[in-house]
Amino acid sequence: MSTAELKIDLINQITLIKDKARLKELLQLLKFQEDQSVYITTDEDKSAVFEARREIEYGKISSDEDVQKEINEWLKK
Repeated sequence: MSTAELKIDLINQITLIKDKARLKELLQLLKFQEDQSVYITTDEDKSAVFEARREIEYGKISSDEDVQKEINEWLKK
């Protein structure tokens, strides 16, 4: 698929979205992609990343399906 075809497909998909929140999320994602600013991490951020990498290394991960189920259960409360 060419770049032009991808853009047309993307535009068509966007026009089908009715949910304002989803559109805002998409816009935020697109703006993030063009953002050239430097993200400064705190020691707490670095520690969280280190811990997450260790969990991955030791196989302490969840599938996307499990995470989605957990989120849906949390949203029901």
